[in-house]
Amino acid sequence: MARSQSSQLPPDGPFVERRMFTRRNFLAGLGLLAGAGVLAPVLRRAQRPSAASIEAGRPLLGTWVRVVARHPDRGRATRAVERAFAAVREVDAQMSVHRADSELSRLNRAAGLGPMRVSPALLDVVEQACACARRSGGLYDPSVLPLMTLYGFYGSERSSLPTTAEVDRALAAVAFEDVQVDRDAGTIALARRGMGLDLGSIGKGWAVDRAVAALRAGGVTSGLVDAGGNVCGLGVPEDGADGWSVALFHPRTGRSERVFTLKDAAVATSANHERFRTIAGHRLGHIFDAKRGTPADSHVSVSVLARTGVEADQMSTAAFLLGPSRFRGWPGALDALFL
Repeated sequence: MARSQSSQLPPDGPFVERRMFTRRNFLAGLGLLAGAGVLAPVLRRAQRPSAASIEAGRPLLGTWVRVVARHPDRGRATRAVERAFAAVREVDAQMSVHRADSELSRLNRAAGLGPMRVSPALLDVVEQACACARRSGGLYDPSVLPLMTLYGFYGSERSSLPTTAEVDRALAAVAFEDVQVDRDAGTIALARRGMGLDLGSIGKGWAVDRAVAALRAGGVTSGLVDAGGNVCGLGVPEDGADGWSVALFHPRTGRSERVFTLKDAAVATSANHERFRTIAGHRLGHIFDAKRGTPADSHVSVSVLARTGVEADQMSTAAFLLGPSRFRGWPGALDALFL
């Protein structure tokens, strides 16, 4: 997923209570999401607001994560936001490909060595990612890490484009069919040495859902979680509102393209304009066609609306690869915007 432009957001710090604030101030505080959309809650000004709004941002998951919670009890909202960040940190420890000590990195190092016991969360996410890969006909594939590494997204950068032979060798290790999930045993096995999972296309959505669940467990029924362009709106921002509004702007023209209303729903945007590599004068995005072994570039961005963050996250990547005609009718997709 593309990353939030955290340079436009205030540094992490104490929680801020915002009982009355303008739409413009809220936009400035939350900044751009995924370089392609602005988060704009639909608020109604009231003479005597019924709830405090607590918001905070933290650098997590390789991006900027922001949590908003509204509740009449300010202390309760603050505790719920802390629990939400704790839930995101747990997902980071489980599924980050950037951390050598993460559960996912240990699984990748165990490729070809047999099954490894993993957490129920990692089992769920890998199983869902493989199901999405199967439905996409293999264009989307969570075992794309060898290609990402080959093109310099992890490890050393390249000064020349990969040769056909290098791409073919990497493709030989990309095969979601060889990711063996055993729910009864609680294990995952990567069948061959050289295989590796990259859950960047689903992990942030999973983290958003865990953060929203933490808000709910803390008694919060009105809130929002934004993890680098994966956004979920819980309830509504004010009485009488239809939901939290996410206005998506074209990343090149700056023109407003669509406003999604999130009420217990999520939207995610997949794009290549922020996360890319330039090799020998070629600008290459991070979303890979796992069939061809090359970066996909048929769209500027794709946004998908769904009931959960994990669905929106993986579907936006699949939609980016499939295109509108092949993505049409995908189960669970409530709306989609192709740019």
